[in-house]
Amino acid sequence: MTTGARVRPASPPDCALPDEMQPILGAHLALDGVSDLERIMLACDGTFTFQLEAFVRELIEIEILSYDRRRIPETAAKVMKSAPGDFVWERKVLLRGADSGEAFVFAHSYVDAARLPAPLANDLQESPAGIGRLFVDYRLSIYRDLVGYFFEDGAPYAPWFPQRKNLQFLARVYRIYFDERPVMIITEKMPRDLFR
Repeated sequence: MTTGARVRPASPPDCALPDEMQPILGAHLALDGVSDLERIMLACDGTFTFQLEAFVRELIEIEILSYDRRRIPETAAKVMKSAPGDFVWERKVLLRGADSGEAFVFAHSYVDAARLPAPLANDLQESPAGIGRLFVDYRLSIYRDLVGYFFEDGAPYAPWFPQRKNLQFLARVYRIYFDERPVMIITEKMPRDLFR
């Protein structure tokens, strides 16, 4: 197995949700400013890791960069349907090719662990599996609600993506509902030249 060099900057960047995002559902036939392949990746509401593996043709590993308890910011609280200032877990990870070691996606999550079964909440801290895969492994029924997408300057993420030339990122945001309550917000940030 060949592994690419793992770049480990000092700490992951801050990940604030923008105040406004472009909607995905209802607009998925003509999302502004995205290619056909980007449109497909944005509109799919299945387990993203499986879709990414099919696209890059290798298994994906999760590298947990940080998992910290913090107060949820106001914009994220609105999306999560929580009270601003409630404590949540903030998880930042890289989705890397298992063989190449190449980073393909930076993902950021706010997790309300109190609304999840304890074993799953514990695995989110330590498991190299993606969140969607963990729900599959635990055989838990969830609902993904696509919130929106936005474009972002990728400069803060450049140290993790040295092979990428275009530093514009495409990000999609969605909520995961479990037991009819939102339990997490996930933002997946992808370098746009990945799809070119």
